[in-house]
Parts: sequence; C-alpha cells; structure tokens
Amino acid sequence: MGFINVAERTINAKLVYYGVGVGGKTTSLQQVHGIFCPRNEVQLVSINTEEESTLLFDFLPINLGTVSGFKIRVQGFTVPGQPKYERMRRYVLQGADAVVFVVDSQRSRLDENLESLHSMRAHLREQASAAEDVPIVVQYNKRDLEDALDEATLDRHFRFRDGVPAFPSVATEGRGVFEAFVEATAALVERKVEHYQLTDAGSPREVADGVRQKLWALGDDVRRGRATVPSAELPRVRLGPLAESAQGISRGPFELRDEAPAAAPTPGDEPAQDAIGFGYELRDEAAAPAGVPCVHHGDEVLSDDELDVDLDAASQASAPAPVEDGAAALLDQTVQSNLELVAQFGRVDEERQQLARKVGELVDAAQCAVHDLNRPISALRLMLATLDKGYLGALSAPQNQAVQNGLLAVDQLQRLVGDLLDSSRLDHDGVRLEFAACDLRELVEQVLETSRFELDEHGVVVELGELPTVEVDRWGLTKALSNLVGNAIAYRAHDRSPRLRVFAEDHGEQWVIAVEDNGIGVPAADQARLFQRFERGSNVTGRSGSGLGLHIVREVVQGHGGEVTLVSEVGRGTTFRLHLPKAPSLAPHSPISDVDVGGLG
Repeated sequence: MGFINVAERTINAKLVYYGVGVGGKTTSLQQVHGIFCPRNEVQLVSINTEEESTLLFDFLPINLGTVSGFKIRVQGFTVPGQPKYERMRRYVLQGADAVVFVVDSQRSRLDENLESLHSMRAHLREQASAAEDVPIVVQYNKRDLEDALDEATLDRHFRFRDGVPAFPSVATEGRGVFEAFVEATAALVERKVEHYQLTDAGSPREVADGVRQKLWALGDDVRRGRATVPSAELPRVRLGPLAESAQGISRGPFELRDEAPAAAPTPGDEPAQDAIGFGYELRDEAAAPAGVPCVHHGDEVLSDDELDVDLDAASQASAPAPVEDGAAALLDQTVQSNLELVAQFGRVDEERQQLARKVGELVDAAQCAVHDLNRPISALRLMLATLDKGYLGALSAPQNQAVQNGLLAVDQLQRLVGDLLDSSRLDHDGVRLEFAACDLRELVEQVLETSRFELDEHGVVVELGELPTVEVDRWGLTKALSNLVGNAIAYRAHDRSPRLRVFAEDHGEQWVIAVEDNGIGVPAADQARLFQRFERGSNVTGRSGSGLGLHIVREVVQGHGGEVTLVSEVGRGTTFRLHLPKAPSLAPHSPISDVDVGGLG
C-alpha cells in the first residue's frame, strides 16, 4: 500500500490495472508511459510469458510533481489476466489505492470478464484495510471491434456500485486510456488526503481537482505535439451519481457527463454501504461457467446480500487445482522477490529524480558560464583580427603564423562553446521546435556559404542533388546540417580530393536528407556510441572536435519525431541520413513536474 510522508510532504500511491488476459491492461499502461516518458526517461518494467501476455506484472513509477504542496508519486501495476495465476493476482493487488478494471468489450469474453471482476472484488475483501472504499474505475476497452457489447449492457454488469465511472477506450490507439488514468489518480489522491486528514493541503476534493487539472494540462500539451483524433471520435466519460468531485473540470476536447448508472437500484433495494457485491447477467444455466452460480433476478447488478453467495466457496470453485505446498511456497517467494525488486526500482527512480534536479542546476550554471565565455572570446578574436589586418603594424612571418594559429584556436573554442550551449538547450531546456515550410535547397546553400572559407581552403567539391520544400524547424535543421558539413570537412581524407554530396529522397511519409562524404570513415565498433555526448571515432586522433556535434544532430532529428542513421566504411567515407516525417510531431521532454496550473503546482 502507498504511504504518506508528512514531514517530506510526499504522497506515494499504488494504482493497479486489473482484468482479463490480453484485454488491454499492459497496452493501457504503455500509453500512460508514452505520455509521461516520451523519450523513455523511466522504463516500463514487464515480466512476460512466452505468449507475450503478462505473467507477473508490469510496473511503472510515475512522478506527478507537486500539487497543493505535496509531491505525488504513483506506482502503476498490471496483474496477470489468466485465472491460473490467481495467487499472483492477489499478491499484486495487495495494498492497491485504486484500481482500473479493464474490460474486454467483446461479447465472446463476457464470462471471462465477469470471472475477473469477481476475482478482483474477492481479493479486495481479503485485505486488512477497509477495502470497500478503494476507488475503482472501469475501462471498456476494444470499442473499435464489431462484436463489442453496447455500453448499456456493460454498465449492467460492471458498474456494480454508485460512483463507478466508466470510460470507453481503444488502448492500441490511446483513446480513453489517459482519461481513465486521470480519474483513478485523482480519486486515490482524494482518498489519501481524506484518510490522513491533511486539511492544510485543502479539502480532499480540491486537491483531487488540482491533480485532474495538472494531468489534463499535460495531456493537452502532449496532444498538441501529436496527430489528434477528431473530437467527434473522442470518448466521453460516464459517471455515476457519487462521482461529483469530477464535475466541472475542464477536459480539453473531452467532457464529463453526470448520468446515473443504467440500472440503478431503487431506494428500497440499495445494499448496505459496506457491502462489496458482484453480479452476473441472467442467462441459461447451460451457458454458465463451471462453479459460477446462475442468477435468476433480472439483469441488473446485484449486491452480495441479494445474491447470498459464499465468496470463498465461489473463489475455490473457479480457481485452478491447488498446487503442492512446496510449489506454492516457491511461487510465494518468487512473487515476493519480484515485488521487493519493484520497491527497489521505485527507490532508484526517486534517486534518479533527485539526480535530474542536480543535473538541471549544473546545466543552468554551465549555460551561465557559456554566456560569460562568449565575451572574452569575442574580445580575443577582435584583437587577433586587428593584428592580422596590420592595423598595429606589419608582422613578421613567425608573428603572422602565431596570429593565424590563434585565430584557428579561437574558432575551435567558439564552436565548442556554441555546441555546449546548444546541447544543454536541447537536452534540458525542452526547446520547442517551430515547424514551417522550408526550401531545403536555400537552407543548404546558406549552410555552405557559412562554411565557404573552409570549403575553399581545403578544395572540397560540393554536389547538391534534388532538394525539395520540407516541413521542419529551420533553426534546428540548420544546426544539424552545419554539424554534418563541418564533420565532412574536419574528417576528410588527406590522400584524395574531398567530396561532399547533399541530397534528399522521398520515402512516402518521410523525407530522408542525406549528407555523404568520402572522408576517413567511422570504425564499425564506434558507430553505436557516436551520437552520445563527447564521443568520437577512435581514428580521429589529432583532429579537433567537441564530440557534441552528432549528439546535437540526433536531438534535433528526434525533436522532429524522426531518427538519424549512418552508413560508414573506414577509408571510404560516411553517409548520414536524417529521417524526417513529412508531418513532423514534436517529441517533448517529460514535462509533468513543470506544469503550472493556477498555483496548484
């Protein structure tokens, strides 16, 4: 179970995705992971079977930043969906602060969904805490399939108590997934604040609304950088009468509608508030799964008291055959060991967050230093240029050579300082690229003009192929191509006339911009690490370079939603290819801790 550290004002909570096998739990958590960690800053941990369905669990630590003065961290889990992993389901569900119950909407899987619901609620009852008030959000997945049951039918089965919100979703496309996550997260935070009576943080509902607003601000920001689904196709959440805390919260293109469950019980038939029930649709006894009682009481959702079903007996009847004591003990140890590993993983992520803050402070200091360095560098260049032009008198041959060496060193220093500034901006500032139509030939010619002195000095033969108009960030692409042209000059071969070719290829949904040279090439063993900071080929000894140029190229291309590749052979040359989508989408840094929502964050 999650905990609250009042001294450090930290709320830790556990959110579990529960449901049938291959129903969309892992895909849903992957979609959430893609929003919070667009560049895989924190990895989603999965333990899978050979059939690629979850065997033990998936685990994702999520840092929501600060709301109402509290740092909020959520650990997302999924359970194995197959009934034979019942013990593992129970272990993973232990201590859950909220549950997203994922329903496979296909008609053929109704009985499996009902078994899973019964299993979840039976396990919640086994917990020592007051599990009957654990927030539960239902997610109707696979709404795009032809045999999907209608929502009214699903409501009768799965909205088993007032206030259970239901979200239609298509997890593979990301529709409805974030909505369910937001509602579950806000509900578990509200429960935590209320349980620990954290009145100084505001009312539980105010804190929960702050969480919703902050998460939706993030979701809207991510959607602006991606291809969006037409608003008519976006799902709408449907809430029961007790879910009032969600009313009035802006959802961007989404909307909350407050409507009663399809089959709400009449006042005289309402179950006691401390009862957690389960229900099955009226159907033929022959169609009922073995061990599950067939209910002949209309087709609404019923309470446990109305059903008068022995949960333990039903659980034993639907569970797989018991395993030997030794095997059970081994299974227990295995699951516990993995859960302990998850706890360690969470602590490592917390340390990573602290390290990231320290890195941010160092980056700020480095950027200030870089700006300060530009002034003396400019002054030094001006002094050397004054000497070079003879304004202070004629220079002897040795003096002139010394001035030329000084100018060359100043150029190298200025490039290094510029690369450091650009690298830190791209890595840590989250530069927002602005995409617009750009004449690629004109841009390349400007880049070549900037390097005209060096190209002429070394006799580099330049060839331009077909260069179309592309949708790019002009500053970013200029920076990337400048680095590639600079590399072609710096790493030219001395035993042949240097050549440089720039061209573009149409690959359907993307343009591929290629920069080809006949230089010294890159050893195969060095190519995998070449785009990392301060990495250079092992065959460039004696040649100047910061080791940041290709890292900047990769960051710029990834910022367009693309990738950069290279083909190289030592002694023959290198070709870099920038794969840029024709409809670029900004790949943002994870911005959750920086979203400011009216003073709540």
